[in-house]
Amino acid sequence: MTEYGFISIEYDLPDAPKKTRQKMDGKTVIELMLVTAVIGIAAFGFNKFSDLYVYLIKKTPLVDYILTSEAMYNIVQALYSIFAIMIPFSIAWLILKLIRRKDLSIPFGAPKSKSLTVAFVFFAFLTVVVSNVLVSLAALGMEAVGFEFDIAEMPDPKSFAGYLWQVFSVALVPAFVEEFAIRGVMLQSLRKYGDIFAIIVSAIFFGLMHGNVMQAPFAFLLGIVISWAVIQTDSIWTGIIIHLLNNFYATSLTALNVVASSGLYIAIVATINIVGALLGLLAIVWIVDKKRHELHIENKYRWEPYVFAVLSIPFTASLIYLAKICLETVHYVGVG
Repeated sequence: MTEYGFISIEYDLPDAPKKTRQKMDGKTVIELMLVTAVIGIAAFGFNKFSDLYVYLIKKTPLVDYILTSEAMYNIVQALYSIFAIMIPFSIAWLILKLIRRKDLSIPFGAPKSKSLTVAFVFFAFLTVVVSNVLVSLAALGMEAVGFEFDIAEMPDPKSFAGYLWQVFSVALVPAFVEEFAIRGVMLQSLRKYGDIFAIIVSAIFFGLMHGNVMQAPFAFLLGIVISWAVIQTDSIWTGIIIHLLNNFYATSLTALNVVASSGLYIAIVATINIVGALLGLLAIVWIVDKKRHELHIENKYRWEPYVFAVLSIPFTASLIYLAKICLETVHYVGVG
């Protein structure tokens, strides 16, 4: 026990004791398997609620009006995010609270550092730029040897009001709903078993839940950055901001492509991407500068969380099921 006025210097010594990883006890193993089972069921539920929602919309007598009205189409799209994601993950959150009792919460407070939040926004933008380049190059290579991809594209807005509706349904609502599910329910419930474990698992689900091969790798990489940002700023609002800005940028590019010439469009996109990427590089340097911020990642276990998570049947089954759906969006058609 340290006495008042006595300064311990043991951690300044060359032979200072290093942190040792713990071994999971039986109670923690069972708890982890229950938590990952609930997460797996919620992810599976997301897919089934999605199918149910689409079925109900197709059966409604207003389906033709929905498809021709920009306002109604985007309202239905926004409600899809709420119905398919909020319902299963809200139920999962209630169950996880019962399993974990009092040691589980979502950090809804303001970010602990505004400057760190801004830095992560630029870091995330760099991730978006690099991911898009890598995914595009990989897709071109696979197409050259005979593969074809199903790509989900946003419809072009027909008016400025249509653009605003699209921002609402594609950027605003999903930013709140998806961050609650992934960086809220999923990430926070897994952090007890290691931050790196929680970041990787939540990013994998974030990628696979996008439902196609073209988006999954991009979402996985962005998911890693967003999860890290939420942990370091101790606020889910950081994730919401990054998610919102990313989707807003994608939506704005779709609208810009409609009204601008191809040359002007390429010039604007290239300028934004280059400037944003450079700021992202500066942000990385700033973030990892230990003199400015002490970045802590709790990872008290070694391999155990990964092994016992895989042994959780609902967890592994949902991963396989979501991966299967993604793989169904790529087809081998041969070289013409």
